[in-house]
Amino acid sequence: MCIFSRPNYVMPEPKVDPEIEKAKAEEKARQEVEKKKQETYKKKVSEGKVGKRSLISGQSGGIGYYKETL
Repeated sequence: MCIFSRPNYVMPEPKVDPEIEKAKAEEKARQEVEKKKQETYKKKVSEGKVGKRSLISGQSGGIGYYKETL
């Protein structure tokens, strides 16, 4: 037997609980939906359709809105 050799150990297969896997999949799906909602909202805000600036830059106006004609 050699002094510097290591014995080969076989690692056991990890047991996966199906409930935990299901919970992880649901959480990942929920995060994807939330991320998509945020991206959609950011897109709308940048276009001026939603948010504080929409009353200024949008066509619908707000309190005290008037349309200038040039």
